[in-house]
Amino acid sequence: MNIKPLVFFLIVGSIAGFLVYRQATHEGVPGIINIGELAPDFTVGDEEGTEIKLSDLRGKLVFLNFWATWCAPCVHEMPEMELMNRAFKDRKFQMVAISVDGGWGDITAFYKKHNLTLPTYLDSGQKVSSRYNVFKFPETFVIDRNGYVLKHYVGEQRWASPQLLASFDALIKEQETAQRASQ
Repeated sequence: MNIKPLVFFLIVGSIAGFLVYRQATHEGVPGIINIGELAPDFTVGDEEGTEIKLSDLRGKLVFLNFWATWCAPCVHEMPEMELMNRAFKDRKFQMVAISVDGGWGDITAFYKKHNLTLPTYLDSGQKVSSRYNVFKFPETFVIDRNGYVLKHYVGEQRWASPQLLASFDALIKEQETAQRASQ
């Protein structure tokens, strides 16, 4: 029996399996933001021109959501994000909703129609969403008080569900406890 073909197929199969695994998990893929990595810093502005910088939000749990008014799943989850923002607004929590719309007109009309007050920012050139390799809207990154990605959600979520609210409450408590311990 010739063992060379068997060894060859085992090696090729192992390499192919590794590449499929790496692509499926995005592990080691350039440009993909993985859980446990430092979130790329950015600066965005709101409708009044007030800018925020991600690194200035250190010390808080950051809920970074990329959305658009033309995105049906985004439209569905925004009222639940509003409820979440209200639930945690007086805690070490910062919601940052970044729209990839072309301008403020659609966003302003959308906010009025849905009675939204959560903070939103514009990424009309999609520079920030590109840095995060966002390709499906909505996408949400949860970033800890030190700037590291804790969670990454792709697609619509039920943010006001008891399970997710309890999960975020626990994360916020963890951030608050860690901050007190470091002082």
